[in-house]
Amino acid sequence: MDEDEQNRYVTQLKEEFDSCDTTGTGYLDKEELTALCHKLSLDAHLPLLLDILLGSQHYARVNFEEFKEGFVAVLSRSLDFSTSEEESSYLEPAVPEEVSPKFVKGTKRYGRRSRPDKNTPVLTNEAEKDETPCTGVRRVKLRRSTSLESVEELDNLFRKLDKDQDGKVSLTEFQSGLFIHGDLPEPKAASTPARLISHCSFSQDFEERVLRSTSPSLLSATVGQRLLTRLDDGSGCTSPESVITLWTEEGIRNSREILQTLDFTLEERLSLADLTLALDNELLVSGNGIHQAALISYKDEIQFLQALANQACQERDKAKAQLELVDRRNLQLVREIDDRHATMESLNESKIKDLEQEFRERLSALRSETEQENEVLLQQVEKERVKLREEVELLKGQEANLQEEATTAIKENSRLEEENCALKGKLSEAESTVAKLKKDLDHVLQDKYSGLDPNSAGLISRVEHLSGIIKEYELQCRELQDRNDELSSELEVLKNQGSGRKTRKSRDRLSAYTWSTSRRAPTTESDSDDPEIKRISSPKIKKCTNKNALGSLESLAPTVSIETELAMEQLKEKYEQEMQDLKIQLETKVNFYERTIELMKQNMEVEHKEIAQGFKMEISELEEQKALAEKRHEQLRQNVERLEGELKIRSEAMAWGPEQERRVQREQAELEQNYAREIGNIVHRLTSEKDQLEAELKLKMDQEVLLVRAKLDQVNSENSALKDRLTVLHQDVMRSEEEVSKKRKKLEEMGREYVKIQEEKERFHKENSKLREEVLELSARNLQLSNENAELNSRLQSDQGTVQVLTERLSKGCREQDELTNFIKQLQETNSSLEKEKLQLQASKEDEKNLLGRQLKETKDKLEHLTEVESALMSLTLKKQSLQQDKGSLLKDADERNKKIEKLQESVNSLECQSSQLYSQIYSMCKEKEDHMKEMSTQNMLLKESHNKVQELETRMHQLVKENEHMQLVHRMQEETAASALQEKLRSVQAQCRELLDKLKESESKLHAQELELQRLKHESLTLKTKQADVETTKREAEEQALRASTALSLSKAQHVREVQQLQEQIGLNTQERLSNLHDQLAEQQSKTQQLEMQLHSQAQQARTQLCLQQEQYEKVMENMQDRMDDVETKLKAVRLMLQEKVTQLKEQ
Repeated sequence: MDEDEQNRYVTQLKEEFDSCDTTGTGYLDKEELTALCHKLSLDAHLPLLLDILLGSQHYARVNFEEFKEGFVAVLSRSLDFSTSEEESSYLEPAVPEEVSPKFVKGTKRYGRRSRPDKNTPVLTNEAEKDETPCTGVRRVKLRRSTSLESVEELDNLFRKLDKDQDGKVSLTEFQSGLFIHGDLPEPKAASTPARLISHCSFSQDFEERVLRSTSPSLLSATVGQRLLTRLDDGSGCTSPESVITLWTEEGIRNSREILQTLDFTLEERLSLADLTLALDNELLVSGNGIHQAALISYKDEIQFLQALANQACQERDKAKAQLELVDRRNLQLVREIDDRHATMESLNESKIKDLEQEFRERLSALRSETEQENEVLLQQVEKERVKLREEVELLKGQEANLQEEATTAIKENSRLEEENCALKGKLSEAESTVAKLKKDLDHVLQDKYSGLDPNSAGLISRVEHLSGIIKEYELQCRELQDRNDELSSELEVLKNQGSGRKTRKSRDRLSAYTWSTSRRAPTTESDSDDPEIKRISSPKIKKCTNKNALGSLESLAPTVSIETELAMEQLKEKYEQEMQDLKIQLETKVNFYERTIELMKQNMEVEHKEIAQGFKMEISELEEQKALAEKRHEQLRQNVERLEGELKIRSEAMAWGPEQERRVQREQAELEQNYAREIGNIVHRLTSEKDQLEAELKLKMDQEVLLVRAKLDQVNSENSALKDRLTVLHQDVMRSEEEVSKKRKKLEEMGREYVKIQEEKERFHKENSKLREEVLELSARNLQLSNENAELNSRLQSDQGTVQVLTERLSKGCREQDELTNFIKQLQETNSSLEKEKLQLQASKEDEKNLLGRQLKETKDKLEHLTEVESALMSLTLKKQSLQQDKGSLLKDADERNKKIEKLQESVNSLECQSSQLYSQIYSMCKEKEDHMKEMSTQNMLLKESHNKVQELETRMHQLVKENEHMQLVHRMQEETAASALQEKLRSVQAQCRELLDKLKESESKLHAQELELQRLKHESLTLKTKQADVETTKREAEEQALRASTALSLSKAQHVREVQQLQEQIGLNTQERLSNLHDQLAEQQSKTQQLEMQLHSQAQQARTQLCLQQEQYEKVMENMQDRMDDVETKLKAVRLMLQEKVTQLKEQ
């Protein structure tokens, strides 16, 4: 082959390579390489070529040079394989026996397994027929005619025979080439190798012709050009000893003498052609008629047998041609079915993807809408809460002011009592002075009027005038006594009211309506009291002539009205009642809003659960449909196996009659019709089921949308009602603020007159001492918290050390896992010891069961321990957080109190603000955490459900594809080999898991901190995921190994078929004993294959059960994790309650 032609082939190969390069990078991946091999008709060598080019790297890429080298290596290997089958026979043709199949589907190949053997060698030169018979020349020509000297001559012959330049030599091209190069009869299509031609007597007409003399012959006309071909060693010669032994066995005693008389030496090798020529000449020379008659009769019998053999060969060829037609039709049917299935699958996949996309978009839209609405509602509620808290703070400030005013009123009451006491003393003094004045008057009158006549008119008038003055004084004294009694009674009433004020605070408060009706009472009372106050404060007292009496009475002028104090007390009490009523109303409304929000959350959770249950029901229905499809597939597969068995049995028959052919055609037509019907039924059912599912999903989505809209309407209506209530409350608060402002003004005017600085200082001093005591208590508590914090920090440091140790051990475990993966690869390379391992696997089944049981117990104990540790850890962490928060808040409170002792009311307000902020922060954090947990749980549920649904749909589609593709027994063998490989990998992974569990058990004794336990659980979950990924990779590798094993099995089956065909061709010449032996061998082989199939099937079942057990364990672990999360949520709720109690305690303080 010259360089130009070689370059042309390389360019053609490069063009094919570039046509498969879809990315345009000059590199091909695995899928593109398979497509290129399919174009080049290298499907039989595809696994070997992929192994050479890619190796274990399934995602590697190959350029053109690497592909060319691998292509040449694969072709050279195939050539060596074909030529090495018979190296001892020099007459074996150099053309490889393997032929590219007619059709390839996966690992199945359809068509011939070998080329038609040349029954006669091709003579390269026609002039050699006419040469004279010579022993040396004949041997050289025989070698040249039977075996090609080099591969170049073979290539030249192939190119001469390949007329259409398609890279293949068809049967017609081969026959035409034979007719051109020699006048040999048309060769029959036979599958027997060339090395068996010497053993087949009925094919001796196709032997090469040796030039002999022109004399007539008896033997060459019937038997051929040579006798004793059974003794031929491939060179056309044999040893004289073999001929002598054969003749002596048949009863000829003088064999050596016969050879010597025929001019053959006993030292050299005999030429069988020369021997036949010599014997023919001897028969012709000897004129014995009996011998010639016997030879002619044998000749006739041999010719008759040859005709029968030729007829049998023709019938066999016809049967083979019919079988090929049937195979072609089957291939066409398979292609059409595959195309239909591919189109159906593509359509179904596209529709399913579209539906999934639509549903996902709808769900995302609904989720976004609900989230937005929830956020809006939460924002509104937060705003309302902030407003209400501000109003509460304002009311608290007003209450503090009122308390201050009440204290001032109490002080004023005490001052009035003191003044009353002073007035009583002054009254007693005035009475004593009045008595003295009376005595003085009597004495003065006696002195003045002792000399006058008592009956005179002047004296009488003077006495009357004095008696009138005395009466007036008596009246004034009586009025003063009455007034004193009234004041004393009022003081008693005030004392009783002051003692009962404390008890009134604990009683039930009146409603807002009663307060609003009675709020105008103080003003009316004060108005009604004003004239009395004026009347009492300005009594009409006549002037007395005695200055001492007038001076004693002037001290009664600045009397303070007690009615004003009573009005003050009533106003205070009503104000306190109103404040408490407002607080109660605000608390009830806040609780009502919180309950409505919780109800909304519960309704949303119920809706999510209902949706999840609907998806689960759909999944169960799909699983039932899948089971029905699997049953149908099993029935179809059994029918196909039965039909294949019948075809094999019929193919073993040597000749078929026309009735059998008709019956075969009829059965084939029926099978095709049944198959088409079943496919149509399956398609119709799938489409109907798909339409039903789509309709059901649409109905469910519409119903869900309607429910969500109805709930949104309800929420909007509730929101509007809440807004209306808030407006009403706001109006009430505004009214109360106006009334409070009015009362405050009055109280301020009253308080400005009765403020005392000394008593306020004493009160502040007492409160300062109390605050100092509280600060001391807080500092002691702070010290306790700091000690506990130090202990927790020390524990955390020790736990961090243990975490580092665990991380190092986990890294060691990962390294060991990598080593195990390398060891698994080595085990895959040493797959030749598979049968021995199968026997060991059967013995170690019971041990594995015991180990699995122990492992399950250990994992259960471990999970229980981990749950306990996790719960304790969460409680400690929450306790620590709460203590830290308490510590920070207490420190802030202490600093603020130390700084703001002089401004006590402001510090109290700041503390209340801080406590409210803390409560709001804690509540918001807990609420956000709960919302986050709920959202996470709902999202996980939805993701799991959608993922499971998609996986089930994908598995269903893949199973349908696999069921249609793998309908033969080869698929069983592949699955069983893959299952055995997976079982080995699972055992290795289980051993690794055991080692990791032992290491973790050793480290559990050293773990005292609970946070590290959570980290270790996270690491374990990650390792489980990586192990699952490794198992999947090993599963893929096992599937590839199964494909390789399937190719090897197909090759072995092809060889087995060849041997069977060879044996069938030898049946006509061999004895009945050989036939029985061959049947026994076939039965033994079949029994062995059945045993292997049963073993592989049992191992595959075991692997499936182990996979199911592992999946159940994984589900149990997930359930335990969910239980732990529930426990954590309950603990969080308990912590919330504790924090609320602490906040209430702080408020009370």
